[in-house]
Amino acid sequence: MSLGEYASVRTANEQVDAEVRVEREAHDRNPEGEKAELAQLFERLGMETEIAQTAAEQVHGDAEQAILVHISHELGMSPDEKPSPWVAAISSLFAFGIGALIPILPFIFGFGTLGWGLALGGIGLLLAGGIAARFTRRNWLAGAARQLLFGGLAVGVTYTIGKLLGVSAIA
Repeated sequence: MSLGEYASVRTANEQVDAEVRVEREAHDRNPEGEKAELAQLFERLGMETEIAQTAAEQVHGDAEQAILVHISHELGMSPDEKPSPWVAAISSLFAFGIGALIPILPFIFGFGTLGWGLALGGIGLLLAGGIAARFTRRNWLAGAARQLLFGGLAVGVTYTIGKLLGVSAIA
């Protein structure tokens, strides 16, 4: 999972870098067209035409700044605020490790049954969803329920596949 997270974040960062290259090439090829495009964008944001043209002129006084403004306003990307793929991978490793440990705790402590594993796994999912919702300033109950629903679906699909393949040892 952590390798997938690393690859995902790295790919997203590479996409931002590619868009910066495209924008830089467009700026080098047609600076006046890019300036006009930015002025139109400023007008759509509510600036008067003359002010929008002046603002675009000022922004285009610095080519690198102009590229950053185009990227952020046209594509909603920020080349200066790319997440670290390493942090994402390590965070994922620990989160999935802890998440995987919770439902097997009953088995480690000798009272393992499918029911106990599912119950502790469900509690872990509720807690993870609730905590994540708090960090994102969303309703904690909705976040907890969503996490439980998605986790439950994953458990159900995994169990069904195991049964279809004949690898389930639990009746």
